[in-house]
Amino acid sequence: MNPAAAAFEEHLDQLMALVRQRLTLEWQFHQRADLARLESDLAELVREFGQLLRVVYGYNLTEALAQEAAWYASALAARGPGSDAWGLLLDSWIMAIEGVIKPPECNQLAAPLRQLRSRAQQLFVEAQTRRGPPAPEAVDQLVDRLVAGDRAGAQQWLQAQMTAGTPATDLIVRLILPALAEIGRRWELNELAVFEEHLASETMLRLLAWLAAGPAILPPASRVALVSCVPNDQHQILPAALSAYLELRGWSVRCLGRSLPADQIAAAAARIKPAALLLSMTMVARLPEALQVVEQVQARLPQCTIIVGGRGAALGRAWLEAAGARVTQDFDQAHRWASGVASSHA
Repeated sequence: MNPAAAAFEEHLDQLMALVRQRLTLEWQFHQRADLARLESDLAELVREFGQLLRVVYGYNLTEALAQEAAWYASALAARGPGSDAWGLLLDSWIMAIEGVIKPPECNQLAAPLRQLRSRAQQLFVEAQTRRGPPAPEAVDQLVDRLVAGDRAGAQQWLQAQMTAGTPATDLIVRLILPALAEIGRRWELNELAVFEEHLASETMLRLLAWLAAGPAILPPASRVALVSCVPNDQHQILPAALSAYLELRGWSVRCLGRSLPADQIAAAAARIKPAALLLSMTMVARLPEALQVVEQVQARLPQCTIIVGGRGAALGRAWLEAAGARVTQDFDQAHRWASGVASSHA
């Protein structure tokens, strides 16, 4: 680890405390209702941005910082304070870093944040383009049922698609995953209430369990796949969807869900002895934890194929592949790699 990254790691807790304190004081002093609306999310906002910076500095992922910044800009713009809140967040981190860490390390750490600060207005203009084109009608129809918590209606609608000849695996790839992305997009743009996002998530989990219980496309085999989120990743729907997909492809799947520590994932792999471990990594800030899992599983089960997917995995691809994992965003490719059909990295 370079000296600047090491200094940031050493002082991270102190830096986050200073950033939280400054943000709170600024919002209270200026008495702005739009900024105050973010106060309930303050601790998580500061913590997640701090973890992102930790990975950016430690793994030299400045490009990932720019891409993640676009998400922050879009989410903040949709919630009211927009560029003011973003500028305040960046300024607070810069001031904390320069106040706690000595030169030249503080200058190296502050440089990418200053660059983001100088591009703040451009980021918020670009945030408007993140809305993208409307979702296909079929995806919208499914999303409407999901956000209403209408499990029965969604199940009947999916059953009609299968009756018309669409395989369950195609429903997962062509409808359920795009619906998940659309729900995430609507949340980012503040178009969903918190309860609607929860209804959609719980309803989708129930639908996936129903699909997985249906007849498999391929007969059940003795091969076993272990599926898990990386440690501290709370997004459990993607691994649930992958588990259902693999079961329909004839795999015997063991799913560990979310937030299990690296040593427990490795212990599960050593006990279950899967042909493949498939990890979901939504945020690049979870890269250190993902690499810990790869290292520990390889030490205990070297013959196990390790496949990592998710948006965060794409941003951390070089480090994951250097550690011996494979990275993909495609369920079918993950299935083929786990089966030993494909032998090269994508």
